[in-house]
Amino acid sequence: MSKVGGALPSWYWPVGIPRRVPVVQQPLGKVLRQRLAAAADKPAVVRGEVTLTGTELLEQVQTVAGGLQAAAFKGPLALLESDPLESLVLLLACVFAGRQLLLPESENHAEQLASRMAEAAVGAILTAGGAGKFEAGTLETLRKADLKGTYNQNAGPKRAVEPAVLLPSNRGVVSHSHFSLSAMAASLAAFIPKLREISFVWSEPVIGSWEALTGILLALLHGMPIIFTELDSAAEQWSRRLERNFYLIMQRHQADAMMARGSVAPMVAGAEHVFVSTGRFDSRWRKRLEALCGRPIFTIWGLPEVGPVVAPHPTWLPPHGHGFPLVNVSLIPIDPGSGRVSIVPWEMLEQAEMGVEALSAMLGYAESARNAGIKSGTALRTRQIASMDHVGVVVLQSEESAGGGNVAD
Repeated sequence: MSKVGGALPSWYWPVGIPRRVPVVQQPLGKVLRQRLAAAADKPAVVRGEVTLTGTELLEQVQTVAGGLQAAAFKGPLALLESDPLESLVLLLACVFAGRQLLLPESENHAEQLASRMAEAAVGAILTAGGAGKFEAGTLETLRKADLKGTYNQNAGPKRAVEPAVLLPSNRGVVSHSHFSLSAMAASLAAFIPKLREISFVWSEPVIGSWEALTGILLALLHGMPIIFTELDSAAEQWSRRLERNFYLIMQRHQADAMMARGSVAPMVAGAEHVFVSTGRFDSRWRKRLEALCGRPIFTIWGLPEVGPVVAPHPTWLPPHGHGFPLVNVSLIPIDPGSGRVSIVPWEMLEQAEMGVEALSAMLGYAESARNAGIKSGTALRTRQIASMDHVGVVVLQSEESAGGGNVAD
């Protein structure tokens, strides 16, 4: 695992970017209520011809949250909704009401979803238009139209460390708190401050991923609009309509599909920054994608367990690697054989397993037995092999997590 020799590190870090930032220690509902009220008549979320201002979004969310507070069923819920705008309203309503919500990663895998729901002890389904392809069976279905009530802020979450969202990963269903979700957004916003000033674009129908949650919360917490649209939408239309630029986070399969057809999507061409969430890649893949797009591409890597972990900075996009550990994220080298933290530093190692210390770390897995052995010391084990050079560039080395950046078994 060790190199024969190594130089002293000369770590790169962007000028003016702090290595650590504080994260708000309040429940998300309390913070978002203030942000949406402050946004007032400004656009908060847009889908197609529908635009909800901060006031309108807050009214919808609080009405549904009041209905959830009054509902007889009090256990974890599963979101089954293919409209991302409706999904956002229902998600925020659960956050306000203090109801744990499982966010499925796909609307097409009913058998896998049933397993995730059982693991998370989900007892009811939350939807706006129906459960779609999923057979609810004996589970109660709570519909948005039926959830109406007066929201009581005092009956909501009291502490930021209370559980809020359940996310699927390769290793199990992950439980995140209000604090860890806030920390995901804070990490990316502090690393690239420009993202606080532009709109966020999400182009997939479901929002059950760390990528979606990071961008959505970053936008809401800084009073910026969220745009739900396809990548083939007219980018100029959105820039004119919202009078500001935007950035987007794509999935690897979206980037590969774009390269396969040989033409760049308008939203990709028009964005201020384009992130592609991907596992291991080679420099040729990146060069082909950047040549097609005619612009730099920000490769970002993370986990459902901790959110965003590694990305490049606009001042330096290393072609051969993912980038650098984000703000509030530390990468700890772990010997993959013994599972122990390495006493040899990164710059002296050929490669090692990445251990992650981050404020955005999960509370744990919903099924407590899965938490055994997940940490080495204070670092979350990822099973992802990586290397880090003398200036801090992280390169993923193994194929283990290349399919989606989840913790591998």
